[in-house]
Amino acid sequence: MQQHRRQPELVEGNLPVFVFPTELIFYADDQSTHKQVLTLYNPYEFALKFKVLCTAPNKYVVVDAAGAVKPQCCVDM
Repeated sequence: MQQHRRQPELVEGNLPVFVFPTELIFYADDQSTHKQVLTLYNPYEFALKFKVLCTAPNKYVVVDAAGAVKPQCCVDM
């Protein structure tokens, strides 16, 4: 009897993830705060695609603003 491996079903939508830190604070007179790391954690058993949306693109840039996070892994941005 031959067993077929079932492909995971692709689902679109929003899922909660963990982001650390939960808040970024930038100070105009302190350039050391201009670059900060944001870590995105994927607690699920499947990979996630992500996209960081920018509300003020003329004021800041997110490097690698889109990508994927492997199951139970994290990505630094």
